Amino acid sequence: METNVNHKTYKMKLFEDLIIESAFGMPLQPIYKGEIPCELLSFNKAVAQKRYDTTVHFYINDKEFTRILTYPEKYLEILKRFKSVIAPDFSQYIEMPYPMRLYHCYLNKAFAAYWSKNGINVIPNITWSTPDSYDYSFAGIEKNGIIAINCTGVKKSAYSKFLWLEGYKEAIKRLEPRHIIRYGEKMPGEFEKISTYFENENYKLLNNGRKR
Repeated sequence: METNVNHKTYKMKLFEDLIIESAFGMPLQPIYKGEIPCELLSFNKAVAQKRYDTTVHFYINDKEFTRILTYPEKYLEILKRFKSVIAPDFSQYIEMPYPMRLYHCYLNKAFAAYWSKNGINVIPNITWSTPDSYDYSFAGIEKNGIIAINCTGVKKSAYSKFLWLEGYKEAIKRLEPRHIIRYGEKMPGEFEKISTYFENENYKLLNNGRKR
């Protein structure tokens, strides 16, 4: 889902003092120093959550969290309550124009850096699309850290699965992570020994419904 927003939709001044890394101007994300999550909670459920000893993720439809663009300070205060947060996941669809994919990647990293700067433990979320996205997608991420990767929807076609696996291998090569928080089904060729897997909540609910 495209965000269809411009620079006036949210307050750009929030990102003015972020440390910028790489030729693409991507904000530098501090390495995550917290614990490996034991539980994940989607952002759309976290807003009304009263138990905060969990990790919030954004592996949901973009339209369910674009409000962070309009009310960044409000959701900063909400997310501060939680143990940790996986960086946003504005989509990079392969059919998107290159500038839109670059822009969505920037938003993911800018919010991650902004939240980290304001005391939230943020796990970098690594996203990519086609090979021409690798340079900006992996920019600003420190090596040997804990990262998060989502694979929701990649099994819909052989081509999307191929692109995901190629990007995954490139991410491992460039970032050399010491641990990976993986959301979604296991994929062939993954580094399972350094990965912690979490089932897609929506798929889980769907499957449970089918079993009844």
